[in-house]
Amino acid sequence: MTEKELQRQVLDWLRIKRIFHWRNNSGAMTSSYKGKSRFMRFGAIGSPDIFAVCGGWIYGFEIKGPKGKLSPEQVKFGIALEKAGGRYQVVRSLEDVTFYFTD
Repeated sequence: MTEKELQRQVLDWLRIKRIFHWRNNSGAMTSSYKGKSRFMRFGAIGSPDIFAVCGGWIYGFEIKGPKGKLSPEQVKFGIALEKAGGRYQVVRSLEDVTFYFTD
């Protein structure tokens, strides 16, 4: 399964379970406006692909394929989120998410 397919599966599952969540877009791009080139960054560096909030907890889910590795920025973000009281999870299967939301 590709990262994109897994991400869709996780987002669909969270929606079906009615767990408040959002896809977190981050990155950077350049564009031109009136002849000037501009560099724009959006989202926090290293932030996870999906955030969810449930039961007073905030969860950061970083979607990775079987061989995917975290960047140093993603590791730092995960440590900071957990230090602040949240939970951070590298997701390689849907079970890595459903584990947190068992009844």
